Amino acid sequence: MIVTFSYQLWQRKMRRQRFRCCIGVVLFMTGCRSPAPTITPITVRGVTLIAMDGTAPMEDATVVVRGNRIEVVGPTGHVRVPRDATVIDGTGKYLVPGLIDLHVHLSKARKSSLGLFVINGVTTVRDMGGDHRELLEWRRQVRTGRSVGPRILMAGPYLESASNVERMRGDPPEERVEPFERLRIPIGSPADAHRVVDSLAALELDFLKIRTVQDRDTYMAINGAANAHGLVLVGHAVAAPEEVVDAGQDGVEHFFYPTLDTLTRDQRMAIWGRLRDAGVVVVPTLVTLTRFELAPIEHLRAVMWDSLGTVEPRRRYVSRYLVRDWIEQLSEREERQRRGAPELYRRVLDSTLRNLREMIEADVHVLVGSDVAVFNVFPGSVHDELAVFVESLGLAPVDALQRATARSAAFLGIGDSVGMIREGYVADLLLLDASPLADIRNSSRIAAVIRNGYVFDRDGLEEVLQDVRNAEDLRIDRWGR
Repeated sequence: MIVTFSYQLWQRKMRRQRFRCCIGVVLFMTGCRSPAPTITPITVRGVTLIAMDGTAPMEDATVVVRGNRIEVVGPTGHVRVPRDATVIDGTGKYLVPGLIDLHVHLSKARKSSLGLFVINGVTTVRDMGGDHRELLEWRRQVRTGRSVGPRILMAGPYLESASNVERMRGDPPEERVEPFERLRIPIGSPADAHRVVDSLAALELDFLKIRTVQDRDTYMAINGAANAHGLVLVGHAVAAPEEVVDAGQDGVEHFFYPTLDTLTRDQRMAIWGRLRDAGVVVVPTLVTLTRFELAPIEHLRAVMWDSLGTVEPRRRYVSRYLVRDWIEQLSEREERQRRGAPELYRRVLDSTLRNLREMIEADVHVLVGSDVAVFNVFPGSVHDELAVFVESLGLAPVDALQRATARSAAFLGIGDSVGMIREGYVADLLLLDASPLADIRNSSRIAAVIRNGYVFDRDGLEEVLQDVRNAEDLRIDRWGR
């Protein structure tokens, strides 16, 4: 059965937002080139197709791509291969839609990370707060084929409580790493909320991201202003679940805290039912707990100073800015360790996993994001998050994959052209050497990536990786303080 989102509020907001920001289907089908699709048709022949449209896997399937769109899908014996097609032998391999990571921070990861997402089969990202001006430029470069990268949907700057921004300003200048003035907008009152949201509504962005709030009245005002403009509002759980529903917040990142341990299961299930009925989407980013807050501090120190990638191969591709930011994050993590925070986070993880299992049982939309730019979370950590969904939440691999493809695309309002392998859809495809349905960790065994109709085979992926190795931002930080 094809996954659809039944709630009208989200769809209405996304329709208005896509029209206002010019990110409708036509743009995705014609303007997102990274680089431009090849003129010669591409045929993947003899592959096992996992379409993510609710149908069973199709063995010995053939997919024809022309330009940046999927032209034909069907059994190999019934598909005519164009005479001039470039044929990719899919025998013994598996074809799935490109993955979607619903929580990244590209400004902190820097521009070199764009290619890393594609290398890891991530063809769409939702940026959850960054330097709006440069994100727009990177998105345009990807769309016009000047840069290799994923499709980017963005929030622009974070919405922060005025008190939190004031606290940041109070830090000694020599201790500041993040140029927070470019990333965070202070909101200290309901009047501020309406003024800021009115200003943001005039910009090219796809939704709003709330991180901290001054007080309840200001929180309600932010939601009211966003709704008045038809803007989707997502972000941290800055209120109890019931208040999130009442306020009209559309999506929650990370986890609810306090973790509702004092409630009975029936009471929690009633709350999750309200989230479901309101269409609130939850993106738990569990890898921020498993790979950072609960990882052994000795391992984190080893990763931090492992610039050659011998402990963690992905470490060698971390930008110079992010290394500086991670040093700060590690110092804060060490301080939390001294205060006994890991024990608290273990309890939080246990409670969060229970809550998420209950949410899934209640049909709440729990989707996949990684929070790239948190220490020890990398472009491609969406594969780690998928493994947690299967191994800790008990989902079948096909269910987890659907939450990182078709269901995420529907959530973003692009499910009519992205997230499934269907005729007419954008050719964002991931060719795997082994079945992800047999073992979810096979989602990272990548043989080739087709991004918007352009094929990156093993040699092509290596070329992208070489460009990342040569990127200036791996050696020089021109963005942070």
